[in-house]
Amino acid sequence: MDKISDKELFAKVAGDDEQAFTQFVERYKNRLFNFIVRIISEKEAAEDILQDTFLRVYNQRKNYSPDYALSTWVYTIALNLVRSELRKRKLRKYLSLDFLKDESDIELPDNKNLEPGKLKPLLDKAVKALPEEYRTAFVLCDIDRLPYNEIAEIMRVPVGTVKSRINRARSMLREKLLPYKELNYELSKGLPQIICLY
Repeated sequence: MDKISDKELFAKVAGDDEQAFTQFVERYKNRLFNFIVRIISEKEAAEDILQDTFLRVYNQRKNYSPDYALSTWVYTIALNLVRSELRKRKLRKYLSLDFLKDESDIELPDNKNLEPGKLKPLLDKAVKALPEEYRTAFVLCDIDRLPYNEIAEIMRVPVGTVKSRINRARSMLREKLLPYKELNYELSKGLPQIICLY
């Protein structure tokens, strides 16, 4: 089953093949988790959302239309769950008056000449500080390497909006990380390979 396409594999899942679903989860779990944790910023919450995503995928397996990319459908489910969690957090934050604290600023170390190993957490922290819509587009494009049209379907916005959000995210990161030449070089290539994976 390792060599069959996602759509062929999911056709088996839709036919109630439990082994196919296990294989499907194996194919998607790492990249979905990395996507979710970059948006939600907490490992435990990301794990819960990942499980919920697969549960919804399984429960809605007969509703999937092969006319659409399977990855788009799965990422859309995950993103909807992430957005729901972020809305709950905003409400909790508002009710607890924590909204008075500004969490958007990231603290950068004073040392401008960081060792390569220390660049990863710094860039990762900067990505997490991006507003959600920019962070989502950036992660889907530059980390998950999805094409613009698929990102547009997942985020339910026009392709032009996707491109704009990705460019704005890169610009915001460059501005935040201006003193760190190594990070700016990676961002200028549009391929931040040094972002650490969880």
